[in-house]
Amino acid sequence: MQFDRRRFLRGSLITLGSLAARFDAPAQAEGAAKAGAEVTTFTADVTPPPGEPLGFTYAPTRVVEHPLLAKGIVLRDAGGTYVLCALDWCEIHNGSYELFRQKIARAARTSPSRVAVQTLHQHTAPAYNTETQQILNKIQGASPRKGLEFLEEAATQTAAAVEKATVQWKSLTPVGTSWASVDQVASSRRIQQPDGTILARMSSAQDPEQQKAPEGAIDGYLRTLTFFDSGTPVVRAHYYATHPQTYYRDGRVTYDVPGIARERLEKESGVFQVYFTGCGGDIGMGKYNDGTPARRPALVDRLYDGMVRSIKDVHVEPVSRLQWTTADVRFPLRSDEAFSEEASRKILADGKAPAFAAFNAAWVLAQVARAKADRPFQLSCLAIGSCRILHLPGEPFVEYQLYAQRLRPELFIAVAGYGDCGTGYICTDRAYSDKGGYEQTESFIGPSEKLLKEALARLITDTQAG
Repeated sequence: MQFDRRRFLRGSLITLGSLAARFDAPAQAEGAAKAGAEVTTFTADVTPPPGEPLGFTYAPTRVVEHPLLAKGIVLRDAGGTYVLCALDWCEIHNGSYELFRQKIARAARTSPSRVAVQTLHQHTAPAYNTETQQILNKIQGASPRKGLEFLEEAATQTAAAVEKATVQWKSLTPVGTSWASVDQVASSRRIQQPDGTILARMSSAQDPEQQKAPEGAIDGYLRTLTFFDSGTPVVRAHYYATHPQTYYRDGRVTYDVPGIARERLEKESGVFQVYFTGCGGDIGMGKYNDGTPARRPALVDRLYDGMVRSIKDVHVEPVSRLQWTTADVRFPLRSDEAFSEEASRKILADGKAPAFAAFNAAWVLAQVARAKADRPFQLSCLAIGSCRILHLPGEPFVEYQLYAQRLRPELFIAVAGYGDCGTGYICTDRAYSDKGGYEQTESFIGPSEKLLKEALARLITDTQAG
């Protein structure tokens, strides 16, 4: 269903206006002092060295256009310490994801369940699946990547930045919420055709028919949370749903459109900026991006403009306490023969299998092993007043982000996807039977729409904060 952006914005602003008073520094600061809520930020350089592969099967690092960063926020009050980390990488899966969470948790003196690590998912960056790589490295002729040394190094550097940040706390007084439309950036990657087939339009498109096709169902709004210290903004966190890459596969390292816009705003405003990619599994820039370097500046400007307009009208409310809630989800494995253990082992036994096919086969075996070990995926929700920040695994379809907002339209809900990406795409159930389309071919879990929506409902309902 097409998302009605104008009606959503108008109704939500009216609701938020009734919930959140305009910022009154003395009153809000007094409330924060009683709560003892505090905030700090961290940055670590996680740029890969020359030769380190990008993506999973892309060309190795050749040149660094922009340094890749791990940027994040640490929050604490009497109830505990919580970390939100945005990593300028493509993906981290399974053991790679847990490595970051565990190291960050030790540095912040909290538990891994109170750490959310999300990747931006631009394809000009590393991607790691520890178990998949270990399988490939044992198989001769399976085109193994380099080892996992840089993964360990990057996680250690990020944890060191977190530890350093936690001696420089600032009071968390009000929290601010705001949003703005972002025009001509995101578009659906799955366009329903009159004959019932799916027109696949990816992150870039040069086919005139794909460029002329409708924008499709998206969430056209960028959401921003601002954390204040006595009226002074300490950090702004932006949330927007789309695949973030413009052009890639050339050995070039960059944080691409969202990183360029983010760092521009940080430099110009002097306020720390973090960006999280929302549920962009079936969303890309293809309608507005032809995959050429010349097109990227306009896309950057449009996203940057959305960020700037978002922070011009911030609604604030006091912070009395934080609450963090988690939900474990055991996604079912694919039942298709192509995703079976037998088929995957056969591919890996063929020393001539293409690198991409070998990688996917190893990924299947990694997910089978995870299911047998009963290691669920963990979702989390941070509640601050009328704000809810959801952290999801995988590459979720935009429907899950829109569904979360529909559940509680009176709340300000920000959603970050691309946590533990061992799931691959998290499709709607319908996608598995669609005629055409790409995402269901790279989903390593079975139909799970009801399961995920039930978890979202639990998180939003169970998480309360003042």
